[in-house]
Amino acid sequence: MNTPVKLVWFSSILLNILFILIGVFLVYKRGGFPYIFRKIYFRWSPESKINYMYDSPFYRDKKNHFETLPQSEEEIIFLGDSLTDLCEWSEFFRNARIKNRGICGDTTEGILNRINNIVESKPQKLFLMIGINDLSQGRYVGDLLNSYKLILKTLQEQTPKTKVFIQSLLPVNTKKFLNRNPELTNKVVKVNDALKELAKEFSFQYIDLYSYFLDNNNQLSAQYTSDGVHLNGQGYLIWKDIIEKDVVQ
Repeated sequence: MNTPVKLVWFSSILLNILFILIGVFLVYKRGGFPYIFRKIYFRWSPESKINYMYDSPFYRDKKNHFETLPQSEEEIIFLGDSLTDLCEWSEFFRNARIKNRGICGDTTEGILNRINNIVESKPQKLFLMIGINDLSQGRYVGDLLNSYKLILKTLQEQTPKTKVFIQSLLPVNTKKFLNRNPELTNKVVKVNDALKELAKEFSFQYIDLYSYFLDNNNQLSAQYTSDGVHLNGQGYLIWKDIIEKDVVQ
């Protein structure tokens, strides 16, 4: 083997070793072999994504924290995922009775997993928004709605005097959102149509937020978001204006 060939062969081996080491390092930073298992498992099982989210350390710690907080029948609870979690509702409305019970990454199954703590206080009002994570993780609309219906049934049976407000899912901007599946927009519309009917079935109030956030292309307006799904301050001001009368009355 002549010198140039040896050099190419040796360089190739070094590069392969380097790539392997980089790969091992990246996997290690993300959690090692459990990370690989989750990636493979989630690829074939959308339901497993849902279950993992509400079994994550962040979810468990947040749920546990909520369970240690004092409760009151005068509470106004905002229940949902990151869209709820990331807003300072009590400061927005200057009302200390408002309790934020959103958890980033939560799903309908996650809400069901912690609904008992929510109904314990028999809150005066409850504003619910949940479901976009179910859809973005590949869950079927029908399965999402079955879980949503169980949430509503639990609220109706265990805290019947609570005024429940079903808030529509917000639109997404598929150009900005990492999940660029154009079908996501259609699924959001289907879910919202079904939520209107569920509101009638359970005699709860439906609040249309979706329409107020649309641009001319039926996307979440770019002026209200940086990543295509979460809201900025201006977006939350719009949300506040829509629901203010229901919160205050």
